[in-house]
Amino acid sequence: MRLISLRHFSFPSLITAVLMLHAGTALAQQGADALASASLEDLTQISVDVSSFARKDQDLWKTPAAAFVITQQDIAHSAASSIPELLRMVPGMEVDQVDAGTWAISARGFNSVYADRLLVLIDGRTLYSEIYSGVHWDQVDLPLDLVERIEVIRGPGAAVWGANAVNGIVNIITKKPRKTIGTRVSSTISRVNDQVAVTYGAPIGDRVQFRANANFVDRRPLETSSGTLAFDGENTLRGGGRIDWQRTWADTLSLSGDLYGGHLRQNVLREIAVPVGPNGEDTGSIAGGFLNGQWEHKTGQTSSAVAVYFDDQSRHEIGDYDRMRTADVDYQAHRAAGESNDLVWGGEFRFTDDHTAGSVLLTTRSEYRHYLVDGFLQDDLTLVRDRLILTLGSKLEEGSLAGFQVQPSARLLWAPDTKQSLWAAVSRAVVAPAIQERGIVVPLHFGTLDGLPETATITGSADFKPEYVKAFEAGYRRRLKHGLSLDLAGFYNRNYRLTAIAVSQYTVVPTPEPHIAISLPYVNGYDAHSFGIESLLSWDVRPGLSFRISETCEEAHTFQRLPGSVYIVDSFSTPRNNVFGSASWEFRPKWSADAFLSRVGAISTPPVLATEVSLQAGDYAPAYTRLDLHVSHAIGHGFDLTAGGTNLLTPRHIEFFDGTDLIYPNYVPRSLFLRAKWSF
Repeated sequence: MRLISLRHFSFPSLITAVLMLHAGTALAQQGADALASASLEDLTQISVDVSSFARKDQDLWKTPAAAFVITQQDIAHSAASSIPELLRMVPGMEVDQVDAGTWAISARGFNSVYADRLLVLIDGRTLYSEIYSGVHWDQVDLPLDLVERIEVIRGPGAAVWGANAVNGIVNIITKKPRKTIGTRVSSTISRVNDQVAVTYGAPIGDRVQFRANANFVDRRPLETSSGTLAFDGENTLRGGGRIDWQRTWADTLSLSGDLYGGHLRQNVLREIAVPVGPNGEDTGSIAGGFLNGQWEHKTGQTSSAVAVYFDDQSRHEIGDYDRMRTADVDYQAHRAAGESNDLVWGGEFRFTDDHTAGSVLLTTRSEYRHYLVDGFLQDDLTLVRDRLILTLGSKLEEGSLAGFQVQPSARLLWAPDTKQSLWAAVSRAVVAPAIQERGIVVPLHFGTLDGLPETATITGSADFKPEYVKAFEAGYRRRLKHGLSLDLAGFYNRNYRLTAIAVSQYTVVPTPEPHIAISLPYVNGYDAHSFGIESLLSWDVRPGLSFRISETCEEAHTFQRLPGSVYIVDSFSTPRNNVFGSASWEFRPKWSADAFLSRVGAISTPPVLATEVSLQAGDYAPAYTRLDLHVSHAIGHGFDLTAGGTNLLTPRHIEFFDGTDLIYPNYVPRSLFLRAKWSF
């Protein structure tokens, strides 16, 4: 598919031009609005709730986990145009762009395009792929104007969320229709993407509100190391809506849905026998949608909720077609039992129908049907009122992928006063095997050896066991003087049964022509110990001026479980040191300037499959420094204009490559952007 370049006219460019024309009229009508007044003490005492840790609302300051909330204000002050870019601001998260539409995102190490230790949710609906594990981030292209907040929990959350909530949880919470009344149009044009989003919301009577939205994204090709355009890019069109009904003062019903489709192109590692494109150039498509219904009942200290959703997602890439259909019913309840106990419990049933077909990424069967039944219980036991709280919980699961699993957690929080809290935790969490680890067949070509063609085949194993983690965590939060606050978290994880590839056979095959064939089955080949420290210092200098600085230090050591030649697939693939800083300054009424600076360390993990690729001696993703800057102006009558740039310090840089993923990485270029928003 032909992608539109900056030299050509595009639909988002047209929308941006129209919005800028509106700005000329608004300039003559703008008024001087005073900033909302708030004392410095008020700013540092504002309570931020988080619901993704215990599946109930609670003060982040008294959450016994490493939690971070990306608020609406954070989104407004960011240069990000997608969910993955927003996650760059979270301490302990590794966010790497691989090509125009592909991302590698994880928390606390073991990153890859198909990172299987991070559970990603939208309004509680899981986005995890059973076929290849992990999340396809190009299928999460929500308009950022619809995002209420993003809650990120680093560390295990399996006691209430279950399998794959191992190193973290990302819960994307969208706005209710009553918060999007009116019409909103936003458009962005830049070197790396064009996009336009339209949202319309309105009430129907006193108790019903609805919203309809549409979003188009055209992601432009990134670059090669020489600066030429790479063979990648993607465009998607998404439309959907939501309706909420406040049936009674205690009961709320909501129904939401989405449909999307798009085209993509990408480079594939040369070692794979790709049927299209002589240089590993591949074109494909994505499509899908969901329907989600929720009922919530709240009375005093008790609440209950039922969620039912159906999700259908498909991908056609690398010569293969994959489709996953999911039906899920989830119930949860919350009750405060006296002054000492606060209980949350629930259960879930899920059924998935997975279909795979193609000529490259073959599987032993074309149809897979899986089920999952689970239940959980978690209790906050108050040992000393407002001071000492013990949280005990566990989830029991029975399913066709991970079998029967118990995933307990014990956490203790001590808050000696309102300015500080200390917490510690021990947990067990499980990674459910993906279809690829049990049934995939991947043919590879490695050139010649001793004059004979050398081929290999990666195969799944029916004996592949679920990986699991025993996690030990501790953290400390403190409100300091003069608007300063500190958040520290440390972890030590014992990772068992990591994914690896074993060299089990090495033979000369005489037909159809003599060649060397290598058998490479998936095995549970490694254990690993990983550990790290995450720190965040926030400084609210005064209303309209704030700073953040964060540093993350992580490391892992692996231990081989099996004899012989075993190549690790679940590589740590995470820089040892990452540092970021951000600043937000409202320097005049209706004017603001924002900056984001990060230093990301090198990924030096040797590649497993890409035997002929070397980006730099010793480093397969060299360290880089990134600077994003932009200025925003609220012109008046709901019109906002933002101009800035991303990756301003270097012409281009590569962010991720470990040789275990099929997609060949490209370089992220320097980019300027212009964004316009109009609400009426």
